[in-house]
Amino acid sequence: MRLNVISLNSRTVGIVLFVLVLVAVVLFAIRMCGGITDYDFSELSLLDLFAAFILISLGFMNRFFFWTVLTGSYGLNAPAAIASRAFFSSLLGRYIPGKIGLFLIRLRAYEKCSKKIVAASLITEYVAAMLAACILVIIGTAFVPVVNPLLTRWLPAGLLVILLALLHPSILKRVINLVFRIFRRAPLDTFPKIKTILMVTSGYILTGMLHGLAFFIILNSFSRLNIELYPIVTGAYYLASLVGVIAIFSPGGLGVREGVLFILLPFIVDSQIVVISVILMRLLSLSSELFLAGVSSLICRILKREGI
Repeated sequence: MRLNVISLNSRTVGIVLFVLVLVAVVLFAIRMCGGITDYDFSELSLLDLFAAFILISLGFMNRFFFWTVLTGSYGLNAPAAIASRAFFSSLLGRYIPGKIGLFLIRLRAYEKCSKKIVAASLITEYVAAMLAACILVIIGTAFVPVVNPLLTRWLPAGLLVILLALLHPSILKRVINLVFRIFRRAPLDTFPKIKTILMVTSGYILTGMLHGLAFFIILNSFSRLNIELYPIVTGAYYLASLVGVIAIFSPGGLGVREGVLFILLPFIVDSQIVVISVILMRLLSLSSELFLAGVSSLICRILKREGI
C-alpha cells in the first residue's frame, strides 16, 4: 500500500490497521496463554496481579505525558483526547511485525502536521526510551551480587558510551537524518533541545521504575525476594527490552525479551518462575494497553457525540 496514493486518514486505511492490530494482538495473547496452561496458580495473589496492573498502567500514562512534552517541542498539536487515543492505540501496533502499526497510527493522529515531523518525534522517542533503558541497566549492574566482568564492567561501560553518544546534539541529528536518507526523504531541520531530551528521558526512567516494580512484584509472588534485588530485576527487564527493540521484526519483541531474561535472572530466582513471571508481565502489559486504548477511544467518542 503506497501511502502517497491512499490517504492515511481514509476509512480504508483505518479498517486495515484495526484488523491488522486485532489479529496481531489475538495471536500474541494466544501464544502467551499457551505457555502457562500447565502451571498451578493456586498460590498466586490476585492483589499482587492487580497492583502490577496498576503500576504498568501508571507507567504507560506517564509515558504518554512525556510524549506530549516531546511533540510540543516539535510544534505538533493535537487535542488531548485524540492524542491519547492515538498514543495508546499505537502501543498495540507494536505487535505487528516491523512496528509499522505504531508508526501509521501515530501519523493518523496528526493529520494536519508534517509527516516528517511526526516521524522525527517517533525516532526521538525511541532514542529517549533507549537512553532511559541504558541508565536503568547501568544502575542494575551496580547491584549484581556475582563477580562477572561482562555484566559488571563491560556491559555498563558499553552502555555508557552509547548513552553519551546519543546525548550529543550532532550525533542525535545524524541518527535522525540517517533514517530519513534511508527512506529517501529530505533531512530534518528542526530538532528538540537537549534539555527536552533529558526531560523525556527522565520521564521514561520513571516509567521504567514503575514497570520494573510491577515485574518484581510478580516474581515476588512466586518466590520471596529481598527488596535489594529490585534494581537488578528492573535492569534485567530493560536490558531484555533493549534487545527486543533491536529485533524490530519480532512483534512486541516476542521471544527475544523472554530469552534474555531466562539467561539473566535464574541466578536470583528459579528459571521456571522467570518464565511464568515474564508471561504474566506480558499479559498484564497487553491488558493495560487494551484498557487504556479502550478508555481513550471511549472518551473521544463521547466528546465527538457531545460536539466538544
